Amino acid sequence: MPGKDDLTASESAFLIVLMAENRAIRNPDLKVEFGFELKKPSRDKLNRLNYVVTNTEGGVMVHRLGDAAWDRFRTPLAFEGVRPRVVGAAIGSLLAAVQGDLERNHRSLAMAFAPDITEPAPRTAARADLTDRIREAYTAIASAPRAWVSIAEIRRKLGDVERSDLDAALRRLEQSPDVNIVPESNQKALSEEDRRAAVIIGDQPKHFLAIGV
Repeated sequence: MPGKDDLTASESAFLIVLMAENRAIRNPDLKVEFGFELKKPSRDKLNRLNYVVTNTEGGVMVHRLGDAAWDRFRTPLAFEGVRPRVVGAAIGSLLAAVQGDLERNHRSLAMAFAPDITEPAPRTAARADLTDRIREAYTAIASAPRAWVSIAEIRRKLGDVERSDLDAALRRLEQSPDVNIVPESNQKALSEEDRRAAVIIGDQPKHFLAIGV
């Protein structure tokens, strides 16, 4: 039963590897690629719980993630006492899977792990006008609150504003709790316009803006 199955740390890490790799893994490859040894008691246990499906192909055992594992991932997994190499293999596989998904969807890690934005931004009367115009431009462009919009699109929308003034306003706006401005981690995906339009914040060019309501 999920949450009451007494998984060991190594068994938990093995499930994460199978999930992240999204493929069948041959038993001999476990040790070579990931530093695992899935012994019979653990294999039988994971098969019984339908967290793992093990078949024999060409005389070699092959492991796949079972359907019940997806529900199991909804509850915490234990990793106390697991060997560092095993944890490293699980984390490495998971990060590679996340990065692959982000690249397929043209997103960056900064976008994926941006903080949850729920609070409205404080307003400063003396400087509200330009930051308000940026917010209005964002609302006009964005498909939904918290959607990512390129800084290049904001500049096009506010073409009458001096670059230095807009940069200063974007830096002020970034301090608001409902605003996130991030770089594109995949530099090859940037157009020349995106590169030129980047706003420098903390000595780093940043290319995308999200505002939550």
